[in-house]
Amino acid sequence: MTARKLGLSAGAKHASPLARSRQIAARRALIVPIWRSPGRWHCAPACILLHPPTVDLRNRYTLITGASSGLGREMARIIARRHGGHLVVAARRRDRLEELTRELRDETGVDVVPLEVDLTSPEQIESFFERATSQRTIDAVVLNAGVTYFGHAVEQSLASIQSMLATNVMSAAHLATRFGKHFIAKGQKAHMLLVSSMASLAPMPYQALYGGTKAFLTNYGQALRYELSRHGIKVGVFLPGGIVTEMTELSGISKIHGSGDVGMMEASVCARFAVDALRRGSAMSIPGASNHIMAAAMHLPKALVIPFVERLYRAGVDKK
Repeated sequence: MTARKLGLSAGAKHASPLARSRQIAARRALIVPIWRSPGRWHCAPACILLHPPTVDLRNRYTLITGASSGLGREMARIIARRHGGHLVVAARRRDRLEELTRELRDETGVDVVPLEVDLTSPEQIESFFERATSQRTIDAVVLNAGVTYFGHAVEQSLASIQSMLATNVMSAAHLATRFGKHFIAKGQKAHMLLVSSMASLAPMPYQALYGGTKAFLTNYGQALRYELSRHGIKVGVFLPGGIVTEMTELSGISKIHGSGDVGMMEASVCARFAVDALRRGSAMSIPGASNHIMAAAMHLPKALVIPFVERLYRAGVDKK
């Protein structure tokens, strides 16, 4: 078998037999243990080891939307504590942002800039972009803000529908466009991560609109990656499964998936995968071994997948 077929580098065929065997074993490995938290091992694709980080976040600014809670807040903590990176954190809840800012400034000494913004307002998004970029160089962007709805689609209010489309779709496209243009104009080889969901991989009864918005993000992010790659800009899409957050509690999803269940991750654990994906500039990243298995199952014929999801989620809706 040739080095090319095994996915080895062009010079691998000239390497020693031992070196080649190690490369082959690494390529064939599906997952490797990365860390252990109480009660379980957490695994990640072997490409984490095969493709080292391509951007150093230390002393550089990373902008994160939806940073007042959940995944966004935990990503900010990891970037500050583990990587010494400066931050621009954005959300609607000013008090939460100021609390996070004080925590990370006092603990790590990095610069943290809290910016309050309502991402359902195009005018506020424009103002936010100008404030974020006017006095500093942004080297990485995480478009994480999102809202969900769990229940019968026809019972979702028009206000909720409009808010979800504005937050999950319009604001992400707005900011990706503005930052894409900005990075091209500045000649920056920046990184951008769009936080989507495994719900984007198949239709989701009782999360019909939410899943649709995430399907948009997954496809949009992949397309944008190829458009911007020739400028040295790396766009990636992050597809977590269930995360134990305030949002899952408020939406009622926790009634069918809770902490400790298969496929559910603590936000702090999921954030490690997300930060790794951002630093590597991964095209698409799914965190954890169990989520990889579920993602593969979601590519089965939809006639099998959708009825299964409908039955599973209906049980949770009935408990609301």
